[in-house]
Amino acid sequence: MDNNYIENTLVLGNGFSRTVFEGIPSWGNLFDEEKSAINNYTILYEVYLLNSDLEEGDIKHKIVDRISNQFSKENIKKSICDLDNFGKYLMENKVYNIITTNYDKGIEVILCDFCGYKEVTPEELVAEKIYSIRTYRKFINSKTGHEVKLWKIHGDMERIESITLGFDQYCGALSKLSSYIKGKYKSEKGPECNISMIDKCKMKEFDNLSWAELFFNTNMYIVGLGMDFSEIDIWWLLNKHMRIKNIVPQIENKICYLYNEQYDNKAKKSDIFEALDSFQVKCIGIKSDKNYIQTIFEEMKKI
Repeated sequence: MDNNYIENTLVLGNGFSRTVFEGIPSWGNLFDEEKSAINNYTILYEVYLLNSDLEEGDIKHKIVDRISNQFSKENIKKSICDLDNFGKYLMENKVYNIITTNYDKGIEVILCDFCGYKEVTPEELVAEKIYSIRTYRKFINSKTGHEVKLWKIHGDMERIESITLGFDQYCGALSKLSSYIKGKYKSEKGPECNISMIDKCKMKEFDNLSWAELFFNTNMYIVGLGMDFSEIDIWWLLNKHMRIKNIVPQIENKICYLYNEQYDNKAKKSDIFEALDSFQVKCIGIKSDKNYIQTIFEEMKKI
């Protein structure tokens, strides 16, 4: 298969939101304004939970209340260029899926308020309550006809229970992802998956049921994600991609990490970059400046 004809997928993290919107807190400051020495976000959350008088649901509501008002058209940084071309760049680069670890509505604001998209999520798609294995929102541009699915893999502010924070929810989600990859995924309110990812890749026939499938049949461009090892679902899929590729060499999709040169450089996170190199993830440093949006898609065209 010619790699030029493989679709592209964007994976957007909190760093993307912090670059585009004003006043977005970093993960390290999301639970408490005081800086913690704990760098693993999942453990940071568990420590916060153990030392808090709040229930887990109350903590999630607190997080939503803190960030919900930050994502609006008025809160876009004026220095960011080309935001109104974001949709055009998606179409030109054959991006039909956006995966995000963010809970917020930042991407929807960009698509709908700047680029002329509207939501057309199918009514028959019943959103999951706690996990986000097969839940997405679909948007279409009426002028160009371009369609894109938005997969909020760590939950959504509109489904507060789905916000993925602690070990229990991460491990539960990982168990469901494992079932999907093995072809043993079942859902009470959705279709079943009974074909393993190995067989899908061999036959080059995919069910488009879960965002996990995109790691095997589209080029992945990871942007604004710190790639902390607490992102266990992402790391697990990167590992599965390599394991299955060793069995099915016909897999030709590429995975690229566009990292912030200021915060995520190789000197500061040598262990992470060594692991990415082992999983054959191409790493390219970019700057979070006024040309951020244009740079992302320019790099996409080079690979």
